[in-house]
Amino acid sequence: MPNRLLVRLYGVKSPRLRRLVLRTARYLEGGEIRSTTLREIFAKYMGVKVGLYTNGGCFEPWTIDPKTKIGRYSSIASGVRIVNHNHPISFRGMSPIFYSPALGLCDRLLVDFNPLEIGNDVWIGGNALILPEVNRIGDGAVIGAGAVVNRDVPPYAVVLGNPARVVKYRFSEDVIARLLEEKWWEKDLDELADRIGEFQVPLDGAIGGGRPRPGENTRAST
Repeated sequence: MPNRLLVRLYGVKSPRLRRLVLRTARYLEGGEIRSTTLREIFAKYMGVKVGLYTNGGCFEPWTIDPKTKIGRYSSIASGVRIVNHNHPISFRGMSPIFYSPALGLCDRLLVDFNPLEIGNDVWIGGNALILPEVNRIGDGAVIGAGAVVNRDVPPYAVVLGNPARVVKYRFSEDVIARLLEEKWWEKDLDELADRIGEFQVPLDGAIGGGRPRPGENTRAST
């Protein structure tokens, strides 16, 4: 259960106190992977829902826009930025001075946030940028470091570059279908205890895995 006192304290608009609250939650609850308090804080104050066992840059305040939902067992590197809204290019002025209530000239936000769902067991590399055009990043996908993603990403795809493109898939179609049906990520770690060895060896017959997308270069590093 979340620590209700820490959740309430985070509501105090003091940057120093808020940093202390986040550090305390990490310390008391064994880090980001298991902390329910961190998840409650980010859902309540930032509109970002983070599944259990997911960790990394998703717990850096305001690097991920509201209306983002991240699944379980995902890994978000430092420097990742998820942008779910655009500046209003149809307005006379595009500055947030005119559309953000935080700056005092309007009483409600005048731009819309586009909901984004990031699946389970997703790895997003350092300094990747996810743009507002994206609605869904599929289970098991890999977003390479520095990639600029402007469209949905299929399950188990590996995408690289600017704009990001699919360069390969982690596994064969049969293996992907089996994993998506199995949905192992719905289980807690203690339920997977007798299967840990299955998660520590390659699938599909090759280290690094992957079937290439026809016509695509698969040599780029993630």
